[in-house]
Amino acid sequence: MVAMATTIPNNNNGFVVRVVEDDAGREIEISALRLSIRAAFLTMVFLPVTSSAWLAIVLPIFRRRCWYAWLRHSLGHAGAAFVKWAQWSATRADLFPEALRKSLSRLQASAPVHGRAHTASVVRRATGEQIEAFFEAFDPVPVASGSIAQVHRARRRGRDVAVKVRHPRVALALALDAELMIAASRLVDKFVPWLRLSETVAQFSATLAGQADLGAEAVALDKFRKRFRGWRDVGFPEPLFSHPSLLVESFEKGQLVNSIKTPVSPAVGAYLVNRGEDVYLKMLLEDRVMHADLHPGNLLWDHKRLVLVDAGMVATLTRDETEAFVGLIEALGAADALAAARCVRLFSRSNARMTPVQVRAFEADVVGLFRDRCGGYGTGVDFGDVVRGVLDLVRKHEVRVEANFATLIINALCLDGMARDLYPDYSVLDGAKPLLTVHRRLVSTHGGRYKVRKAPPRFLGRFIFTRLCLPLAWRFKRRHDDGILRHTIKNHRDTTSLVVVPNELPRRDDNGARRDRAAAAAAAARFEVVEAPPPPPPRADGL
Repeated sequence: MVAMATTIPNNNNGFVVRVVEDDAGREIEISALRLSIRAAFLTMVFLPVTSSAWLAIVLPIFRRRCWYAWLRHSLGHAGAAFVKWAQWSATRADLFPEALRKSLSRLQASAPVHGRAHTASVVRRATGEQIEAFFEAFDPVPVASGSIAQVHRARRRGRDVAVKVRHPRVALALALDAELMIAASRLVDKFVPWLRLSETVAQFSATLAGQADLGAEAVALDKFRKRFRGWRDVGFPEPLFSHPSLLVESFEKGQLVNSIKTPVSPAVGAYLVNRGEDVYLKMLLEDRVMHADLHPGNLLWDHKRLVLVDAGMVATLTRDETEAFVGLIEALGAADALAAARCVRLFSRSNARMTPVQVRAFEADVVGLFRDRCGGYGTGVDFGDVVRGVLDLVRKHEVRVEANFATLIINALCLDGMARDLYPDYSVLDGAKPLLTVHRRLVSTHGGRYKVRKAPPRFLGRFIFTRLCLPLAWRFKRRHDDGILRHTIKNHRDTTSLVVVPNELPRRDDNGARRDRAAAAAAAARFEVVEAPPPPPPRADGL
């Protein structure tokens, strides 16, 4: 269990030390000596950044043009944990300024590729068999590689599989870096207490440790597959064998959504964006378990279904977290700035320490933002622009945002960005209106001035919404999806290319309403089959 760490008492000096298992299964202590060696290396890597930090503070132009680039370069050479932290920080508009986030977003994970010997050793230790015996065929050249693991294509028991193998010594490096990052953040908090960096680093370290355990990813995939069992056009890879350092799963064919060349046909763009929003709303409102890395690079599209991959990062939401975030979206739809500000302050318990003066200043800025950019449902609201504006105010007024809320915000912005690229006429906010309207009437406690007067008791409303409305909505939509797919397969077995698209999609000019839909099935869209144009004839030269 390479990714698992434990604490044991050291009998020699009485101190408590952490223990991890290396790639060979040996227990290794996270000792002071190992931490010192690693700290010395990181000191050299970050020396240009730390020595020039004072200049970056007093000269903003130097900070933007030089220092941010030096920081990105140092993080890129510091190891997997720091690369992941930089990529994660690039999405935290509530914590860091735009110039820094833009610089960090250009940092690509160094994608090391380990040799066949390590792959064979991991397979042998995890399965008890040689790689040639466990797999009928195995491609030694990885099809992809990241900072944590690399992926091979293989064949087992007559089916194509994807084999995810963790890089050597990753668990030890992550454990060392996590200890050092936590210690450094505590030191920073002593001088800059309002930043509360140790809280953020602790959340990130826990997330990163879970991502390094491929066995935990297999468990998450199983749970997602059960929750989406009835969704014929949404899927997840099937885990076939798991170990903390090895994951064998079904090989999913398709094209990454972020690699689809734009502009695409309106039919394809509309379908992808609509289904992506359905998946997001199901995870948020029904499951309260969110894929924590739900961006187009983790979505596969094969013209029949949408497949979500890389479930190593999962956010489990509490009831209060769900209602606070849904309350924010409802406030955007109702153009209720004060309700939005109240919901944002619920994004962390530490915000309760804000003084009345700080609260009024934050609310005043949110009111100004809504007056300029947010008119509510059916007014052409740019959802992403408003949310990014709110995050700028969060950073300005030092309002805290906990990790789960950051995940929800990041995923929502990714969905909005996908809609902007694939189907610009689609309104993410208006698309969520039907379900959110039912949610506000039955469940919401953050309705602001639009709160329903004759709502049922909270527990009864939640029961009706989660046990009756949502299942009926998803079932109604799945029934239409299945019928369309069966009709497609039956009537178009030749070379005709077909896609399934919603018959009615919310656009920025349709007043945000999905017409002619029952409230209980508010999330379900009607479908029709649209025939795509035939492929162009081959050229004379055969190309």
